[in-house]
Amino acid sequence: MILAETARQSAIYLAHRYYKVPLDRKFTMQSMTVDAHLDRLTIGSAVGEVVLDAQVTEFDRRRGQLTGFAVDLVYHLGNALAGTARATASVLTRDEYEIARWPGDRDRSMGPIPQPDAVARSEVCAPDDGAVTLGRHAAGSGDGRWRLRVDLSHPVLFDHPCDHVPGALVLEAARQASRLRLGWPCAEVESITMRFRQFLELDEPTTVTAVPSHDLGCVAVSFDQWGVEKASGSVRLSITPASTDQPCVGTQRACR
Repeated sequence: MILAETARQSAIYLAHRYYKVPLDRKFTMQSMTVDAHLDRLTIGSAVGEVVLDAQVTEFDRRRGQLTGFAVDLVYHLGNALAGTARATASVLTRDEYEIARWPGDRDRSMGPIPQPDAVARSEVCAPDDGAVTLGRHAAGSGDGRWRLRVDLSHPVLFDHPCDHVPGALVLEAARQASRLRLGWPCAEVESITMRFRQFLELDEPTTVTAVPSHDLGCVAVSFDQWGVEKASGSVRLSITPASTDQPCVGTQRACR
């Protein structure tokens, strides 16, 4: 997950530093794909330095200003390839963001944020109760459905004001939903892909659905509000001898 956050920050930094994007511009992430070589990221008690190679591609410009781009990253730890990532983003002026964020006569005021009862942190290997991003769904979780938990006081997921559910929370919830669905509480993420289609509202109930694939360790995850799918993707969890004892039955292909 650190590789994913690094990709997000790298995209923003590169746009400002090398493509003269003004600091008042708004970035909206369109997609994120991360593949990690977990065995090469293990450093134990040693000091490890990860080096990034980044290439910005697929430019969209309007009147000479960057309006969209993709960034491809390669992570090296020592002499070993540790992972890759690709992120695509749109760049908006404040006025453009306001139009995209609040179309038509949409009310900008925020109502009470739903707080469903959290799943047990032991089920998702969360370090504390505040790190649990999933709650019980009213219809039950037997078919792989949960409610998203939004905690504006979380020091990492909400380290700055945000008027919508941030991508970092979506990615973390996808990881936890995959662990829950497969019954692998502490399995590490080998790869994750997410497509962000619409803004997820903070004060509307979000259903997180996880469907296992025929590929062991792979799960398709979607996020919807009032029946509208706003983000979706796939997660591949690392397969360990202990985790493969758990059944994995599904009907979708979630991973490559």
